[in-house]
Amino acid sequence: MSLHFSTIGRRYEQGLDSIVRLVTGLEDRIEDLTAMQVAAPQRLIRTQAATIKRLEQTITNKDAELIEAHQLNRQLQTRIRKLEKSIEAENHTITELPIRRDSHNSNQPPSLDLPWTKPKRTRSLRKISGLKVGGQPGHQGVTLQAVNTPNRIIVHQLDNCQECGASLEDCELSRFLRRQVFEIENGTLSVIEHRTPQKICPACGSIFKGHFPANIKAPAEYGVSVLSRALYLHLYQLLPVARTQEAMRDLFGCDISQASIQRAARLCSDKLISCEQRIKAAIRESSVIGADETGIRLGGTNAWVHLARTETLTHLASHTKRGKAAFDAIGILNQYKGTLVRDGWFSYKWYQQCRHSLCNAHLLRDLTYIGEAEPAHEEWTTSMGKLLIEIKDAIEAAKSSSQTELDSQLQKDFCASYDLLIAQAEEAVRGSPAQKSNGLTAPKLLNRFIKNKTEVLRFMTDFAVPFDNNGAERDLRMLKLQQKIAGCFRTTEGATTFCRVRSYLSSAKKQGKNLLTAIEYALKGKPIALTT
Repeated sequence: MSLHFSTIGRRYEQGLDSIVRLVTGLEDRIEDLTAMQVAAPQRLIRTQAATIKRLEQTITNKDAELIEAHQLNRQLQTRIRKLEKSIEAENHTITELPIRRDSHNSNQPPSLDLPWTKPKRTRSLRKISGLKVGGQPGHQGVTLQAVNTPNRIIVHQLDNCQECGASLEDCELSRFLRRQVFEIENGTLSVIEHRTPQKICPACGSIFKGHFPANIKAPAEYGVSVLSRALYLHLYQLLPVARTQEAMRDLFGCDISQASIQRAARLCSDKLISCEQRIKAAIRESSVIGADETGIRLGGTNAWVHLARTETLTHLASHTKRGKAAFDAIGILNQYKGTLVRDGWFSYKWYQQCRHSLCNAHLLRDLTYIGEAEPAHEEWTTSMGKLLIEIKDAIEAAKSSSQTELDSQLQKDFCASYDLLIAQAEEAVRGSPAQKSNGLTAPKLLNRFIKNKTEVLRFMTDFAVPFDNNGAERDLRMLKLQQKIAGCFRTTEGATTFCRVRSYLSSAKKQGKNLLTAIEYALKGKPIALTT
């Protein structure tokens, strides 16, 4: 106890600067311990993710027979279509092919257009090698090495003994400890060397070394300015890893490895977990959101990416399921109570605790298809499409006049026109022969307009609801571009990393934030605030 008070007394006698240095040293130790506490949960998360992946693989194996049957069914259907085309060509009894649904008259993407309606493409000649992903045995790895002549040197002094408080300014220097950080400064790669002295206290004989900044841990490492630019090129501009490596070398003279780029992506994703939760919570509290999903290839199997978005926020999440199981696991739609703008995918109907609004862009394409495929229904489908556009134009005119709602009499007139067209459509359906089809038919489309009148016209009664869900499709478009570039996601972790970082960057872009700055702050563990 006496030694403790004597040490404090010497600190006090040395003045305020000595006490400040002591407090600063304690703060550095606290930051190191905090960094260790953050790293431990991430390891647990990866372990749990690996367990989930094994369970999902078990379920996939259980469904193997069903998948094989499905593939056989598709092969038979393809064969039947080829035989039908052959019969039509031989008999010449059909002078005009029936109207088919494709990307111009439905919400079907161009990738699902029938093969014989678009130019044929050659198949890849690549064979499956059977090797594991990544470097193979014997591959010569590359480690970032320190340089002999850094561009700049920063010395972190050690002025007082941390045991007895004695001054170390004049004592003999044992050696310097060095760590180097590679940063991009003024458009070129620069090496900053951090040095801390190791000294022996002349009073108590203790050996002490100074503290490096908490974010500098390796003898040689890339700084956030390098990693942020690599991630910007790879995850935002969607350059493949190899081309990102080339761009970094050509633009900045930085020969960063592909493994370092992928490691930086995982690091950024880990530091955005809390930010992702805040984005999800903010979307759940929004009055109007859009939702959509799209298919991807994940580890050689089909999977889906689910989107929930507002005008200022984006959330993407990958899952092996497309419907309710995925929605519940993501945890947005099952807790949402506002207005959901969506397409006709039936799984959305499970969530009746919120209001629904159907995407009218999808409905317009369906009306176009029925009008082309079944000429007997061309009149009412064309008129219904014109009515929806007329309502949209009236709402835009009202908004430009600073109105918050449409005139009540005008709303009644539009509803009366809607009901009149429904009556005409019912007469046309009764007077036309029934169409046997597993796809969209006039009765099915008419039933959708009858049952969902409130959802179809939601944009008319609530100006906060958009006419269509095109915003969701725009948010998903970059994911489809990523799939065209990369072909697939090899691992679940890779898909999760892409979706989480892309959600953060998309939200930042919507809010007018600088994306390079946003990535830098994320890598530092302090993502920019995207919600209020």
